[in-house]
Amino acid sequence: MTHVAAGSRRGIPKVWLLPPLGLVLILTATYAGLLSRSIVIDFIAWWPVWALLVLLTIVTKGRRWGKVRLSGLVPVLAVLALALFVTGHVRGWEAMPSTSNQLIGPGPGSASTAALSAHVDGVLELGTGQSGFLYAARPVRQGGDVGPPAATEQVQGTNLSVVLVPAKDPGLYTFAGWTIDLEEGPTWNLSLGGEVEADLSGLRLSALQVNGTGNLSLGTVPESVVVNVSGVFVVEVPAGAPVRVIGAAEVPDDWLATTEGHASPATGDGWVISVGDGSSLTVIEG
Repeated sequence: MTHVAAGSRRGIPKVWLLPPLGLVLILTATYAGLLSRSIVIDFIAWWPVWALLVLLTIVTKGRRWGKVRLSGLVPVLAVLALALFVTGHVRGWEAMPSTSNQLIGPGPGSASTAALSAHVDGVLELGTGQSGFLYAARPVRQGGDVGPPAATEQVQGTNLSVVLVPAKDPGLYTFAGWTIDLEEGPTWNLSLGGEVEADLSGLRLSALQVNGTGNLSLGTVPESVVVNVSGVFVVEVPAGAPVRVIGAAEVPDDWLATTEGHASPATGDGWVISVGDGSSLTVIEG
């Protein structure tokens, strides 16, 4: 049976306090930046669910199933619906309008060399995904002030240049940042900025420039590839790979000091990491 809240003049069951509490928690999480403001648009899009709950409230009023008030089950269903709604919003279910802000590029194999620039005032996650496209970008579905990605492309033969920028006037469609997936086929020239978390070990790179903060994971290269670092970064390189650091950095103990900075014990062409003035770099071997 449901119970009446102490001191309630109208006999409101305590269980009816749960849906408002759920809404308050959602609003608080949105205000605190844990959830994207686009959750408001998704909430409006789910109006048939909320209308159904209102209808159930009217239909079950005063009805019982044995000793159980049917009207007392409605707020439980409402809380479950809210939980399902938040899960769908965070996971980016297709039923949510906020999932329309995903960006996809040309099909795989459409370019032999590609340059991509992506700089955001937020999270930038990058790796080799299974998107089925040359590149794909989608928002990181948390609270923030970064608009969804918009692309400017230039194509010349099998060469592609892509600049990703936050969409202008995004309204409520703001997020914590972007996740970018890249096809492994082309040789990439990358310029990245923000709170960068990038696993580049599966990509062929011709050059890399990063600024901001974050962590990078690099693979092996058959020739010299320059990495320009500006900000505070931790870079993981393969154990035994030729690496030369120009500038101040923390490196493994067995690396050699040089007139320019440090070098790994391995010889040959490989990564050349240039550290900008005032930047902090830590190199580890994986």
